[in-house]
Amino acid sequence: SNRTITALVIAEMAVLGAGAWAMIRYDLGWPGALTIVALAGVFAVLLFRVGERRARSSGSFSCAMGRYNRRIMVASAVYVVGLFGAIWVHDELGPSGPLAFLIALGPSVGVLMMVVAMARLIAEEQDEYLRYRYVRSSLFGLGTLLTLATVWGFFEQFDLVPHVPSWAAVPVFAIGLGIASCMRWGRG
Repeated sequence: SNRTITALVIAEMAVLGAGAWAMIRYDLGWPGALTIVALAGVFAVLLFRVGERRARSSGSFSCAMGRYNRRIMVASAVYVVGLFGAIWVHDELGPSGPLAFLIALGPSVGVLMMVVAMARLIAEEQDEYLRYRYVRSSLFGLGTLLTLATVWGFFEQFDLVPHVPSWAAVPVFAIGLGIASCMRWGRG
């Protein structure tokens, strides 16, 4: 139900926020980071399962969406492993030159897999209405990203806000995509 999904999202935000606060406040290091990643993974799996159950019960589940969910889970795992691996190699081994560039590309592999998963969802979806909803949600996520990046960029240009790294584009897009999906749930 919407309440279950809303409760899971609120719980995830609270737990991850508290975990991030604890990591910053108490410098929990790698164990703290891995705990937060594990919690995020647990919540992600729960959200995917609850979402799939809800879609099945409402008749809006498709095999293409099921494949997409699994691809996104794998891509997310590749992203997290690539991110933590690249940070560890950078901090512990301090590579330079072409090797440093190759290691820095590690987390990007997961992001590229996510983009491919989104494209395949749209290509594989047989139901035109569901495809329309996916495209609409993606456009909302893209619009969120473009708007926030532009506004923040001008604020940053005039020294009003701190710099935000460009990798923040993926989470901002994902938040916009999530908002669009939540707004769709509210309409039925």
